[in-house]
Amino acid sequence: MPDNHAEDSRDIDVFPAETGVGNPRGVPPTQHSDSGSSPTEPGSGSSNPFEAHSYINQGNGCLSNPEDIIQQVVNSLDDYVSGYGKVAAIEDLDADFFIYRKFGWLHHYALLHLQDGLAEIEEELERLDTWESKKGDPSKLVSRRTDYAYKDSRRKELVEKLYDKLAQYDSALLRTQQIQAIKRPTERAQNNLYNLASNTQSLVDDERAWIRRGPDLAAVGCGPAYGWFNTVLENALNKVSKLVTLYLFQTPEQKIKSGKEDLQLLSAERLNVFARIFVTIIAAILLLCPAFALFRLQPTTQAEFHQKSNYQILTVFVFTMLFSASYSLFTKARRQEVFSATAAYCAVLVVFLGNTSNVMIQNNSQ
Repeated sequence: MPDNHAEDSRDIDVFPAETGVGNPRGVPPTQHSDSGSSPTEPGSGSSNPFEAHSYINQGNGCLSNPEDIIQQVVNSLDDYVSGYGKVAAIEDLDADFFIYRKFGWLHHYALLHLQDGLAEIEEELERLDTWESKKGDPSKLVSRRTDYAYKDSRRKELVEKLYDKLAQYDSALLRTQQIQAIKRPTERAQNNLYNLASNTQSLVDDERAWIRRGPDLAAVGCGPAYGWFNTVLENALNKVSKLVTLYLFQTPEQKIKSGKEDLQLLSAERLNVFARIFVTIIAAILLLCPAFALFRLQPTTQAEFHQKSNYQILTVFVFTMLFSASYSLFTKARRQEVFSATAAYCAVLVVFLGNTSNVMIQNNSQ
């Protein structure tokens, strides 16, 4: 997850690409740095600048031969000059930066014109059918072959035109539906993208203004399953220690890609693992804590029965509410699923309460 409040992410041991010994920029020894040839011309001797940013991918530890270890080449944001190329590199940094406009007004504008064009064809076909039934040849209405046998069949022309118009309208309608269903980006992602484009001076003000059109923006990047929860965890971890957060949740690729920008990129996969561990702990707490509390609140004498019974009922109520809220927040369960899971959880606590109460009553009676 990107954040504009982090340390310089270039502090990483970068291995130069295998383009020459003792030459970290990958320029062959026979090529002088003051060559006037263009880097894009064949035989100019200038290497790809991205090859200077690479690291050794250790894989999953299953490779016994060191020669099988892949040396990854990663594009750094510093390798791009200011302009649309750098903005494209920013968009490619993280899924949260994958933001573009929906152009909702233009889609609806085009749909309205296509819709009215179809309405005109509809009205003309209705008038033609009415005229044929009263003053023309009614047989054309009941037989397509009879109608189309005439070379100047107006209905044939309208139907052929209708096919193309309907295809355009249906395609535009479905595409608009899919585009409008894309959620808008978070304010954090929108601000980060705007600040990066502004700080790098990659776009003039007029051509950067589209980033401020929040309701018309589409967050095309696929966010993680615990998107909002990842953000909360990231903010909490940053308050504890940014260095520890970067060490645990930032990959070598992300360290290189962010370049010298004051930008924090964290691995969504690592955050998801941490989130799943956290949710698992919460689930265990919601199951074990009420059981322990109900066991400790069991009355041992008749005088304690009424007082502790109220505490037991309150414990069941509180933990059932906590379970329902946690199940709704941390999962994508539907309403009926939340209701069923809450009822099952409450039933487990009630059964546990009933069993422990019977044991205590039997012990006291003996």
